[in-house]
Amino acid sequence: MVRFATVAVAALLMAFQSAPPGPPQLTPELLVLTEDAEAARTFDYWALRGEGANLGALSDAVYMRAQVDADTRRCLTEAESVLQAELAAAAAAPDAATLNADRAAAEAAWGRWVAFGDHVLGGAQIAEPPFSYVAERVRLAGAATDPRSRELLSRAARDQLIRRGWEAGAAVWSNAPSPGARARFEARLSRQMCETDAENTSWLRADLAAHGWYRISTYGEGPSKAAWLMTQHADNDRAFQREVLALLEPLAVEKEVEPADVAYLYDRIAVGTGRPQRYGSQGRCVAANVWGPQPLEDESRVDALRASVDLGPLADYAAHMNRWCADFTG
Repeated sequence: MVRFATVAVAALLMAFQSAPPGPPQLTPELLVLTEDAEAARTFDYWALRGEGANLGALSDAVYMRAQVDADTRRCLTEAESVLQAELAAAAAAPDAATLNADRAAAEAAWGRWVAFGDHVLGGAQIAEPPFSYVAERVRLAGAATDPRSRELLSRAARDQLIRRGWEAGAAVWSNAPSPGARARFEARLSRQMCETDAENTSWLRADLAAHGWYRISTYGEGPSKAAWLMTQHADNDRAFQREVLALLEPLAVEKEVEPADVAYLYDRIAVGTGRPQRYGSQGRCVAANVWGPQPLEDESRVDALRASVDLGPLADYAAHMNRWCADFTG
């Protein structure tokens, strides 16, 4: 009996020792900062690093707070976003002076970004990519005679503006940014994108419930494409994406929405929920200048499936996407 108890205790101890570590937890001191953006900005993260805290894991813990359930994420609050970015920056910075310099550079760049965005969305003529595309979307929104389409197209233009913020370059940076300054700027851009996507999702859900889809025969291809784009970017609300997919599948048969758009949405939902995709539209960089699709339902039939929705061969698509992987380092 004693031997059995000893073995049982030993087994229990081994189980505890081999159990994977739980998710990182914020300390009470840091939890307070999730409710106070100004305090999060002025906290001494370098001192916390000096105490031996795992700042990278703590930054991850802040990010994980936004997961509501398997289908839904919320946006980080301003305070959470500041806290996450500051923890990550302090974890990566070589010294306190660089940490502070990066903070100042990112703050200045953000001010220029806000002003530039207002300039573009205000109807400025932009000749050079990537923002010439956004300027054209703004022009089309202003030219729309239907109020519903005008609102939709205006929202889609802002969606595209923010996503091109990662390519802003000289529009926001007076000098080439350090990795730390860029990371801070992109953290704020990510939150801006999340908030815009959430606002657009809420608006589009109500709009579609009241008026139905933007049928091509009624509204034209532009509004249909814009509504699809906003649905694609509703990744924090998979339930809504599934509702729209069910709405669009019969409309694709009637050519009231582009079949390729429905295919992209199908793949987006599949990959986002951990399932193989059907058409190979979703992928990632696997090496420098090499893009590869996420797992496929049926690799042997993927080109036939793509052809059925007016998409070209997967190899051609991959060759087109390779350029987005030029800077990939693994």
